[in-house]
Amino acid sequence: MRFKWVVEPPATLDAVADAQRAIPLVPASEADCHRRLVDRTHIDDREEASQWLTFLRALRLVDRTPGGYRRERVDLTTDELVDRLCDGIYGAREIHSVLTDADDPLSVEDLDGVVDLPTWERHHHTDPGKVRQRRLRRLAEWCVLCGVAERTDAGYHMSN
Repeated sequence: MRFKWVVEPPATLDAVADAQRAIPLVPASEADCHRRLVDRTHIDDREEASQWLTFLRALRLVDRTPGGYRRERVDLTTDELVDRLCDGIYGAREIHSVLTDADDPLSVEDLDGVVDLPTWERHHHTDPGKVRQRRLRRLAEWCVLCGVAERTDAGYHMSN
């Protein structure tokens, strides 16, 4: 299963490890995890904490158990993080593949046909195009943050 939600990339990859460490090893309630994320990381509020908790689950850095959420004992390399993004986040594999195959930099607009929103989201949002553009930009920016792509004035392209 791939998760749809992709958070805004933080300034550094250390923020991912910080968010993971904020979740306890012993299962805790969702509310407790949200509070810990806000108190111990760059995350500003409960809504953003909820998004990060889902994102960490998608990366298999956090597990949801019957007793609550708990941190997995995993220290990721950048390559493993890229693999987990591609495996766990809807659209990440496709964006990574298109950037890898492209000869020239691609803008977010160039990426527009690569991944579509699921049917429910297309009908749920008043401006699904804006939601899709935000998701595409975030996915491309995660590739940049992980060091597998670069951002230029012309768009995104894979690093050499």
